[in-house]
Amino acid sequence: MTLARSLPDSPTEWWILLGGLALYLLGRWFFAWRQARSEGRRRPARAALNEVGDDDHPDMYPARVAAGGFDTWQQFIGFMIGAAVLAVIAGLTDGPLRVVLLWVFAPVLVIGLAYLDFRTARRAGEKKARTST
Repeated sequence: MTLARSLPDSPTEWWILLGGLALYLLGRWFFAWRQARSEGRRRPARAALNEVGDDDHPDMYPARVAAGGFDTWQQFIGFMIGAAVLAVIAGLTDGPLRVVLLWVFAPVLVIGLAYLDFRTARRAGEKKARTST
């Protein structure tokens, strides 16, 4: 059974894994850039890069332990639904149809998770700003 591998076996699988990670990071950066631009910041790209790396506030996430390492239950549920959708597609389709559906749904789900993470970090930052004043 090859479904439970720990690391990719071929260079193509590594590129797919790295591509998914890059897509997630680009999605997070895009959402932060769009928010900075709508707030009227002078350099939205620089503000977005600073914001994407500034999400790690362990004291802001008391539910992280309860949700299995996720910041909120919404993130956990979003991750599980995304994994279930991909598993159903991979299990019920075969051949070129499987490839097409996975190439369509996987990026959509990755961008959706990036948006959910962006919103969670934004709410945590707003909450921290309100409590510090």
